[in-house]
Amino acid sequence: MTDGGRRLEGALLEECAEWIWEQIQEEGLFVPGELIELILTTERELGIQGSPLPEIAAGVAAAFREQSHLLSPTDEQAIAAVLGWEDEFLGLADIPRASS
Repeated sequence: MTDGGRRLEGALLEECAEWIWEQIQEEGLFVPGELIELILTTERELGIQGSPLPEIAAGVAAAFREQSHLLSPTDEQAIAAVLGWEDEFLGLADIPRASS
């Protein structure tokens, strides 16, 4: 099965963010849904969604710092957790990360 050109945007991005929020809640973590969506949209705005996860996490964290968002070690852990679950969602949706 191929991705048929599907990209993680619009309703699919919202579905992904909601799914990630549910998975993270089950892990006992609290990450606001708005932050999850911000992470997903920021990596796409930067065009780094096809990079290795550590590079994406570093890029998103750097962008947040540039935008004057305060980041704590917990925030950086949240970014990594969101990206890990995003990877899982993309796999389930059969969407290659590089084209997402």
